[in-house]
Amino acid sequence: MMPFNKIKAQKLLDSLGYYSQLVYAIKSDSDLQKSYQFFNSHLNASKYKKDKLGQAYALSYLSIIDFKIGFYDQSENTAVNALDILDQVKPTSYSTSLKKTIYNHLGKIYKEKGINDKAIINYKKALSISNTSKDSLVIYNNLSIVYKNNFQLLESKNILLEATSFFKRVKDVKEKSRVLDNLGFIKHKLNEADALLYLNEALSYRKQLKDSSDLYPSYRNLSKYYWDLNDTTKSKLFALKALNIANLIKSPSYQLDATKRLMQLGDFSVYNKYITLNDSLEHVKKTSQNKFAQLKYDVNKSELQSQQEKTKKQLYQFLAIIILIIALATYLLLIIKHKKDRLKQVYLTESRISKKVHDEVANDIYQIMNKIQDSKNSKLVVLDDLEHVYNKTRDISKENSLIEFKENFSETLSDLLLSYQNNNTNIITQNLSNIDWSRMSNIKKNAIYRVLQELMTNMKKHSQATLVVIIFNQAQNKIEIKYSDNGIGCDIKKNNGLQNAETVLIL
Repeated sequence: MMPFNKIKAQKLLDSLGYYSQLVYAIKSDSDLQKSYQFFNSHLNASKYKKDKLGQAYALSYLSIIDFKIGFYDQSENTAVNALDILDQVKPTSYSTSLKKTIYNHLGKIYKEKGINDKAIINYKKALSISNTSKDSLVIYNNLSIVYKNNFQLLESKNILLEATSFFKRVKDVKEKSRVLDNLGFIKHKLNEADALLYLNEALSYRKQLKDSSDLYPSYRNLSKYYWDLNDTTKSKLFALKALNIANLIKSPSYQLDATKRLMQLGDFSVYNKYITLNDSLEHVKKTSQNKFAQLKYDVNKSELQSQQEKTKKQLYQFLAIIILIIALATYLLLIIKHKKDRLKQVYLTESRISKKVHDEVANDIYQIMNKIQDSKNSKLVVLDDLEHVYNKTRDISKENSLIEFKENFSETLSDLLLSYQNNNTNIITQNLSNIDWSRMSNIKKNAIYRVLQELMTNMKKHSQATLVVIIFNQAQNKIEIKYSDNGIGCDIKKNNGLQNAETVLIL
């Protein structure tokens, strides 16, 4: 079984071959439109893949399509763009062959626009890189027509004679007959006696072909030949043969040319047909150009919209990346800040513990040491003092120990608050057991525990309160805690315990 990529590549080659042939054998507007859409799509695909040769190939056929529809300026611009792209790639036999085709096509464009000097330049460029006898023969023939149109008949004849030197190496009867027909007609215009021999030889070649359309140029030139010799009978005979071929192949352009020729010969029976054909061709040409222009507009509009959508998508992706970067940076900064705050909290806590130990425990120990040295103090007094120091040390340890969060946090808080109750101070709590602590993180529980601990400690030390009331309220996801006591009050300064409480709340 053939791999998928190979199947896809083969389908592309088949499509390229089909539409490349279709461009040279256009039978309807539909053929033109389908070919244009295919090669335009191939151009975009080649741009996406950064395939320079693919781009140049697609542009060369888009240029040919523009030429066939009559958009010569657009055809010229497209062909020049294709050459510019080919100049950017390393020369190969394929790129050189493609370049030759484009130069030859530019020669046709300039010939139709009547810019003969540019047509000659491009045909000569094509000849300089032509690597097959058949291609050289075709280009020589095209070049001779430009010289003929420029009334340089001798130069035209010499070029055609050069073309005949390739006959032995070229088997294409169709191309050889074109050279012979043009050479015969040029010889006729130069009054050379063997002109008719070349014209008849070309006709003989063309009769061997299955394509009747190739007979038309021979019959037309033979009609002109006899007209110049004032033999109107034979001239009209070949003009009628040309008209029959035009009718047979149903070519409006050939029919128009043949009827015009007959009228020049005095046969005005075809006048009405000529007028009808002329009007019809103009209408068809205009309609075809309008349809094609509309198609190109629609395709370009679609591509523009697609590009705008692509640009918008890229912008959104860019903004998303920027937002993500900002979010990550913010997250990292918050982590760093959190670590700094934690370190600061640790430092403050250690400082507070150190100061507390120094102020409360160390001084008491110093006094006990003095009492021990004084033999007058009894052991009972010293033991009481040691017990007092022990209780202070235990309280300090309890204030700064890790909190073990039970399933019932209300019970943990109740134990904390009641530990400050004694004979002189009564602690009352309201609604504590009604609070749902299950949705609260341990970090927040820890903060609440430490704040309440600081409040109770400050109350015990400074407020001289005999009654403390702590009210807990819960509204949806918010918990409100109100503290009040009947103590003496104090000036609010962020020292020691209050500073620590604020640090805990920041967390």
